[in-house]
Amino acid sequence: MLRRLLALVLVTGPLLPALRAADPPWLARGRNGMVASDSPEASQIGAEMLRAGGNAFDAAIATSLALAVSRPQSTGLGGGGFMLAWLASEKRALVLDFREVAPAGATRERYDGLAAEAGEGPSPTIYGGNAVGVPGQLAGLDQIRKRFATRPLSDLVRPAIQLAESGFAVDEPYRDAVKEALADFEKWPRLKQDYAHIHATLLGGGTPPGVGEKIARPQLARALRLLAEQGVDAFYRGPIGEAAVRAARDAGGVLTMEDLAKYRPREREPLRATINGYEVVTMPPPSSGGVCIIETLNILREMAMDFDGGLRAIRDDFYPPMLVCALKHAFADRARWLGDPDFAAVPVERLVSRDYARQLADRFCPEGSAEYGTAPAPEDRGTSHFCVVDRDGNVVALTETINGVFGSLVTAEPYGIILNNQMDDFAAEPGRPNLYGLIQGEANAVAPDKRPLSSMSPTIVFQAGRPVLALGASGGPRIITSVLQVMLNVTEFGMPLDDAQAAVRIHHQWLPDEVYFDREPPAALVRALDPRNKLSSQRKTGIVQAIQLLPDGSLVGASDPRKGGRPAGW
Repeated sequence: MLRRLLALVLVTGPLLPALRAADPPWLARGRNGMVASDSPEASQIGAEMLRAGGNAFDAAIATSLALAVSRPQSTGLGGGGFMLAWLASEKRALVLDFREVAPAGATRERYDGLAAEAGEGPSPTIYGGNAVGVPGQLAGLDQIRKRFATRPLSDLVRPAIQLAESGFAVDEPYRDAVKEALADFEKWPRLKQDYAHIHATLLGGGTPPGVGEKIARPQLARALRLLAEQGVDAFYRGPIGEAAVRAARDAGGVLTMEDLAKYRPREREPLRATINGYEVVTMPPPSSGGVCIIETLNILREMAMDFDGGLRAIRDDFYPPMLVCALKHAFADRARWLGDPDFAAVPVERLVSRDYARQLADRFCPEGSAEYGTAPAPEDRGTSHFCVVDRDGNVVALTETINGVFGSLVTAEPYGIILNNQMDDFAAEPGRPNLYGLIQGEANAVAPDKRPLSSMSPTIVFQAGRPVLALGASGGPRIITSVLQVMLNVTEFGMPLDDAQAAVRIHHQWLPDEVYFDREPPAALVRALDPRNKLSSQRKTGIVQAIQLLPDGSLVGASDPRKGGRPAGW
């Protein structure tokens, strides 16, 4: 049956980019260390920390603080994230969850009422104080420093202070983010009045800054100097936190100093799966990334068992429609089952099992959205990732976010810290799409002290017990599909890392029932997916950062060419 269905489509011609005579500028090589981020300044700062004798964790903290300066549309001290790390000396992988949590005053009843009051105005879970979750970023970096790093906090903060004072260089991705934010300011003029500081500074007063222009952040430099002097207590128990609480409450929110003081990161066990000789180690809930990646990989493996040679043998013929079908199943299960495991019963073992994948693969692509996964039909963008490898073999894959572009727009003055809008990642109204069009279920409903479901997917791939690939992405739900495809391009299809990054990507998240591409797809790919799939004209993708650890001991870092990052090697 599967063969007959797959025979309805046929891809003719290569889908891979042409071989290059020389490395592209977004690729770097090294032996003693590598940092790959979506900011050239941040990658360079991380690499300099490695050269100065710091380990991967020192470099990760320095890189993260630099990103807080140079990527204010995506990340910062007012956000949170996940770290997946490989401790080479202990031969152990670990996950640190410093995801934001809902404030104690964030009840479901409150958010039901806010949604009803908003009407046609800006969503209260996207802009304003009610969009703000309790930030975990600095608590996470502090725990990383205390447990794994070698340098004092003052050394790790200093490069970010210098960058904030001198200014980061505007590039096309930053300019595009400013244009996106200004479109909402034009749509809802009250935003300019309510969030005048961010409009006047980071948004150029309504005129997008030119590429190459430098934007200094003296207020953020002030906050960073306080952190260097007082540690993270300056945020969770001190003047920076007081400013954040005041800003959130003035914008209608319920964040308190008690919320900040009781915040704690959590260490969690990573998810693992063995696929064709590789061990994939990735994120557990409250991220949905690991479950979706492993479930999709398992379904693909079961589908490919009908063919000699597996996925590699059928890449040009049947892989695209198989991938879309597997993604629909995985994202349907994401909507139905996934949430914070401290609050909901999340059936992880079942969702990532081979037996369950076999059941879904046998159904291939059923008609109707309700037939995917086990989820019933519903009734009705800002993130940053980086990877670090040091000369001792430690590996860090860290994804951090303030969620939407420029977060909630709420800024903690006089410190220039943009607060997240992570509350939109909850199912404020189960069954209604969020900022990224994702349908979410009861397991991810709002509750005090709960962590919202995430798509962040820091991942490390091992072969014969040694790490061979570290990667992750930004881009909401496209994180999952982008990480999955780059990983498969390298491990299953044997592509060089730069080709794996540059190849056309497919995205499907179950609902809306459309296939998205990161750019205009080749005609062969369109033929492969028609007529069984609706193809969207919108272009959507994730932004992947990756480091490959080659058998000869050398390192290859790649920053996704779609965003303008640059890796830095030593």
